[in-house]
Amino acid sequence: MKKDVHIAVLIMAAGASSRMDGIKQLMPWKDSNFLMETIKTVQQTNSTSIHVVLGSNAEFISAECSLKEKDIDVIVNSNWENGLGDSIAHGVKVLLKQTPGLDGVLICLADQPLLSFEYLNSLIEEFIKHPSKIIATNYDKKVGVPALFPKLLFEKLCTLKGDFGAKEILNDKSNVIISLDAANQIIDIDTNLEYQNLLNRTNNTLNT
Repeated sequence: MKKDVHIAVLIMAAGASSRMDGIKQLMPWKDSNFLMETIKTVQQTNSTSIHVVLGSNAEFISAECSLKEKDIDVIVNSNWENGLGDSIAHGVKVLLKQTPGLDGVLICLADQPLLSFEYLNSLIEEFIKHPSKIIATNYDKKVGVPALFPKLLFEKLCTLKGDFGAKEILNDKSNVIISLDAANQIIDIDTNLEYQNLLNRTNNTLNT
């Protein structure tokens, strides 16, 4: 990776996980939990810096994951109830004050546990080739996160509202988007059933 390309990762983990029994960010996964395993994955990428956006149960999650002790930068959105878009906007605003000179922001979710660092690096590598374009993930007939946004869209990211995340920007036909295929790595865990299916799926894979 070119040393003069600065990419920050925002791991979105501010929601209340109301459709699950327990705190989704802390659901057991691999050697720890969803959030910590996401952080471990991102730490293996060619990004410049890593930031976690917390909201609901922020203090408890931070303490359970020992984020301060691990020197993980935490951004807390006190208005997390306003939705994912609001948390993205808050995170980017704080990020731009902390880290001037950024070229791109890679937005990830803490509830996509199958994503590999290799796939995230492929987004970064594509961005280096096309630094003015959005590099997003292909979801059949639409695109979504993980997605890497260029600095020319930072201002728009800072105005996001509601619970639609960055869809407003990703659905804007005036934005040039390159989409990559993450294949079977794309899965969102929002319910207890999805979590159990994930565990069954991974256990079956290990046992075959």
